[in-house]
Amino acid sequence: MPRPREFSHSAVVDAAMQAFWAGGLATTSVDTLLQVTGLSRSSMYQCIGNRDTLVELAVGRYVEQQLAGIDKAFAGRALGEAFQALLEDAAQSNFDGRGCLLSNGVHELHAVEGAALAAVRDGLARVAGALGAAIERAQPGRTDSGQRSIELMIAIAGLRAMHRAGMPRSRLLDAAKRFAASLSAD
Repeated sequence: MPRPREFSHSAVVDAAMQAFWAGGLATTSVDTLLQVTGLSRSSMYQCIGNRDTLVELAVGRYVEQQLAGIDKAFAGRALGEAFQALLEDAAQSNFDGRGCLLSNGVHELHAVEGAALAAVRDGLARVAGALGAAIERAQPGRTDSGQRSIELMIAIAGLRAMHRAGMPRSRLLDAAKRFAASLSAD
């Protein structure tokens, strides 16, 4: 009897996240996922589950990374500085031009109900909740932290979309500064 192949669950999820990010949540094939993860078909189904489970895990990993980025942006910074850090990052790096996996997923899946869209919606809700909590920590007693988190997410999504469209970085950075100032105003 052949010995089961060993693999790192974390490495498999990371590889799947990168594949979905590059190829799309709906269009990345199981064959592509097997190739990038190094899993056999039977290992994937036995140890991970089906493709939908891998989508959920990959989106969850992406969200974890975004939550860590939020914590980093708010660490030791005033509210306006934290907003500016997040917005300037969206204007400059944009994940090497790939944009946001969650925003990309919404555009790709908006008309298709299913596990992938549910994972994306849950991910967006988790990011909004984390931003709201970070805003509240930065300015305790603020009554509009939930609304500000949504406005911040909209600004970030817009900057990332314009970055992908080729808008000059200088204009995006100027817009990021203006958004940050507007969002941090009382």
